[in-house]
Amino acid sequence: MPSPRKIAFLACRHNLTTSPDKWPDAFEHDVELEAFAPAFAAVGLELIEVDWEQVDPASTDFDLYFVRTTWNYKEKPDAFADFLVQAARFAPVMNDPQTILWNMNKRYLGELEAKGLPVIPSAFVDGPGTTVDDLRERLSTREIVLKPLYGGGGFDMRRVTHDEDGADLLADTHFAQPFIPGILDQGELSFVFVEREFSHALRKRPADGNYLIHTHHGGADEAYHPSSEEIDGCRAFLDVMPAPALATRVDVVPHQGQLLLMELEAIEAHLFPAYNDGLGAMLASACASVLGSDGFASM
Repeated sequence: MPSPRKIAFLACRHNLTTSPDKWPDAFEHDVELEAFAPAFAAVGLELIEVDWEQVDPASTDFDLYFVRTTWNYKEKPDAFADFLVQAARFAPVMNDPQTILWNMNKRYLGELEAKGLPVIPSAFVDGPGTTVDDLRERLSTREIVLKPLYGGGGFDMRRVTHDEDGADLLADTHFAQPFIPGILDQGELSFVFVEREFSHALRKRPADGNYLIHTHHGGADEAYHPSSEEIDGCRAFLDVMPAPALATRVDVVPHQGQLLLMELEAIEAHLFPAYNDGLGAMLASACASVLGSDGFASM
């Protein structure tokens, strides 16, 4: 019986099951590993959790790198980009480094908006001297949310209400979007795709008095049953990525009768396997297809 092919389940040191200093939301790593490993084993693939900063692709024998809970990449994006490029010289990296590098910087949202896709408008800091009021004027609204260009999980965000002074200067590492009131009562909808196949959707709601929907900010989630039109609308965002993705989460917010993209999560977003018991099998099948019969293929 052939030995299983080794799949690097890439994490950061704070999320490993053996980590002595786990982050509060590291349970998401444990949940995914537990949900996916049996399905991967069933098709001859072994998931091995590793810290991306401790892997030397030139001296390891992984057959594929599956980017999962590498959440600290936001603190060192250049090092992470270098790692992805190096790893891709030796084995497939999923998602494709082209897509990950494009998705890392939130300026991609401006590109999607320019293509006419239904995206929450963004205003980016163009240089020194830009103020909050400058971004408000460009977005034609008083209430905005400031976000980091490299970020996630709701960290380093700031909601600027109507009556706040807008004279403070902004760093060029941030951008702004209008605050969408619908997130308070309708929440954010997440659509999970494996390649182009729809897996499941969920609704994430913020805690009372907050606008951030993440569990570590007190948010909660529940199953969501979308229409075929909603699924097709979210699938359209997959077509604009630089390269096809193995796993993508499309986060949208209901606004004035349509779904507006909040984030296209094509790097290390939690996939919420609790909402589809078959998600592991879908991912395992996709990885096996990527590897092909010779153990090294591309999508």
